[in-house]
Amino acid sequence: MFDVQHSLSKNILFKEFTKIEINQFLVYSNYKTIDYQKNQVVALEGDPLTMIGLVLAGTLEIQKHYSSGKKVIIDKISTGDIFGEVSIFSSKNIFPSTITSITDSRIMFVKKNYFVKMCYKNKKFLQNLLQSLSEKILLLDNRLRFLASESIRQKISLYLLEEYRKNNTLRIRIDISREKMAEQFGITRPSLSREISRMKKEGIIQVDKNVILIKNLSCLEINL
Repeated sequence: MFDVQHSLSKNILFKEFTKIEINQFLVYSNYKTIDYQKNQVVALEGDPLTMIGLVLAGTLEIQKHYSSGKKVIIDKISTGDIFGEVSIFSSKNIFPSTITSITDSRIMFVKKNYFVKMCYKNKKFLQNLLQSLSEKILLLDNRLRFLASESIRQKISLYLLEEYRKNNTLRIRIDISREKMAEQFGITRPSLSREISRMKKEGIIQVDKNVILIKNLSCLEINL
């Protein structure tokens, strides 16, 4: 049997909450859960947003789609993450991006007005929500900087440097396909592959299947 309480205990909104407090939330929130299959759309950009989503299981992508057919991956969220919370105190009640389940997923939906009520009733909940929003703003700021990079080489260099700083290793494991990587960069897959090949020939990186070894760190930093 799926343990909803255990899943919620991993969510930033319920940091430092007791089991009793989480159970009270479950009793009074009038929540509902929906299961989504792999590649199923959870919400389309522009859809009405009246409920906040809490990811109980699985992984979702937040995407931007353009009339040209271009798709850019803004972020990935998984168990313990939330979506839609950026609109809690906004007058715009629509989803700003498309959300797609890229694995089988289970989502808990709670009405937006109940979240507002929780913010007034529970100081811990409000603090946790503000922390989540702050981290999301910082992430989006980094993402905008990444997308604003002028060249494909700059995008690749920034990505590798961020992974290097995050994991403190020159061996960068790429857990997504080249196609997904290109979507995150907002470029085409052939363009990405060509630039990676150039960087490999110049001795900046070494590529072995899904692992990229940074051979010239200073050169990556110069590219920025």
